[in-house]
Amino acid sequence: MLQGGSLSLYVTVNPAQTYGIDFYRMGWYGGKGGRLELHADALAGISQPSCPSDASTGLIACNWAPSYTMTIPTAWTSGVDMAVLTNGAGYQKAYNDFPDDRQTGKSLYEYNSYGPNTVAGTPRAVKVSFDRPFSDDGSADFFSWEVQFVRWIERTGYDVTYSTDLDTHTNGAQLLLHQAFLSVGHNEYWSNEMYNAAQAARDAGVNLAFFGANAVYWQVRYESSAGGATNRVMVCYKSGSIDPVQGPTTTLRWRDYPISRPEQTLMGVMYTSEVASGNNVPYVVTNSSNWTYNSTGFHDGDTVAGIVGYEMDRYMSTYAGPTNLSWTLLSKSPFTNTSGVADYANSSIYEAPSKAWVFASGSMSWSWALDNYRTTIQTDPRIQQTTVNVLNAFLSGAPVVHDLKVTAPSGVTSGQAFPVSVVAENDRGATVTSYTGTVHFSSSDTATGVTLPADSPLTNGAGSFSVTLMTVGPQTLTVSDSANSLSTTANLTVNPPLASKLVITGPATTVAGQAFSISVTAQDASGNTVTTYSGTVHFASTDSSAGVSLPADSTLTNGQGTFSVTLIKAGAQTLTATDAANQLSGTANLAVTPAPANKLALAAGTSSPAGSSFG
Repeated sequence: MLQGGSLSLYVTVNPAQTYGIDFYRMGWYGGKGGRLELHADALAGISQPSCPSDASTGLIACNWAPSYTMTIPTAWTSGVDMAVLTNGAGYQKAYNDFPDDRQTGKSLYEYNSYGPNTVAGTPRAVKVSFDRPFSDDGSADFFSWEVQFVRWIERTGYDVTYSTDLDTHTNGAQLLLHQAFLSVGHNEYWSNEMYNAAQAARDAGVNLAFFGANAVYWQVRYESSAGGATNRVMVCYKSGSIDPVQGPTTTLRWRDYPISRPEQTLMGVMYTSEVASGNNVPYVVTNSSNWTYNSTGFHDGDTVAGIVGYEMDRYMSTYAGPTNLSWTLLSKSPFTNTSGVADYANSSIYEAPSKAWVFASGSMSWSWALDNYRTTIQTDPRIQQTTVNVLNAFLSGAPVVHDLKVTAPSGVTSGQAFPVSVVAENDRGATVTSYTGTVHFSSSDTATGVTLPADSPLTNGAGSFSVTLMTVGPQTLTVSDSANSLSTTANLTVNPPLASKLVITGPATTVAGQAFSISVTAQDASGNTVTTYSGTVHFASTDSSAGVSLPADSTLTNGQGTFSVTLIKAGAQTLTATDAANQLSGTANLAVTPAPANKLALAAGTSSPAGSSFG
């Protein structure tokens, strides 16, 4: 039912009397299992006429007058609502409804024995109408398997919406708007439209889970009521010899010809047999290293008491299995069925080519390990964790490493270390924290001076490393894990190093007035010659004496140059090479010694008397 839509209840009481209705939304609600949403009191009940039966089909359809009509409040969120009818004597009966806020069912009528004709029991009917009362307490087995799952999933905090089988039948495209479709409880009867919708959703990447058994077993069709209301009659002959419709919609088992669509091609497993009610057997773990069992502590052969039954599924090798990228049977639980034959149940997980995951519990009673409402089975934290693992994989991807994500700069400098991060991620880009592999580094650059990390594990699926490459030009960096068939290559460009200084090399001592040679080298921060340096070098000195000879402003060749310098003034002097445009400089300190004498200089007066000394 949509918010704002109209809901009519059809009630008969005998004798005529007043009654009340309490509407509860089922869920956790602090362990109470439900929240009262609406109370309607002192409703005048009437005895409705008996319902006619079609002798040829067993169809029972009631032509009753509406007893109570309401508009679904817009404040009601999607959920399972139970309407409890109580008469003056305190007798109660329930009515199940699924308010829908259009944000994801279960058909309630297959096992409804009112009338008494039913599709599943005796007397057999080949057609059943939605226009008839519920039998027994009216909950349609909701309290057998579904209430535990509803309480648990809402308590755990998942964002869930609810729908019925009829919603899937009439509007299967709605499944495409969700990350997962969950079939919970006894979901045995599927129309062709339902099967197609679930298959299309899976093939579009929507995850599927079957938390029950014996699902998708019989094909059914829907017909209009005698009054023309669409999809009010469910048809299931269970025999091709009496079904008037022959072909792909004949109401047989899905695995049978001419349908030939074994349910395990959708679910991964399919119905095999059952035990009597109350004779459930233990769940036996296999393939415990699978990610579905992460953080459970399960080992192969471990058991969980009492959650396999009463109906069970398994993989049957005589039928086609699902098309898959990977497929694991998670349990093999032996039992002796009601015919005294040894059998076993499997749970299953597979990844479809669309990357959707499909889980099947293989047992009707999986939910009993999630929440012990109205069961004697104790909840099991390991099964709870397994269910969390499955649902979390539906939301953010399974913790299966799809690739190693390598993040490195697109451009690096020759000879300079740069950071590289490696993350083991799943197919949705989420980090796989459980990854235990070892990563190995290699590069197309094999020059001297290249530095690569040693083989290393990752911490919680991630690691940071330092790499140095040398050869200028396009290069690759590859991170691999051969044991897990993982390899990722990053393409990057190694750029020439940038000059950070000018280095002057020359004699520590020189003689005043004598030319000497110096070399100037452009170097990076690591002391490597920058052969691509193209700046202009200007020379200066602390010696400003006449006769000082300094090189003209010059460029370097391959980052180096040799020049001639002459200083004049004796003593400590400096030479400086600068490139103002690139903010580079270099200084050399040297000692200038006086030049040796190469002549005598005589100084005397211009005249002196003859015979007189002078000096």
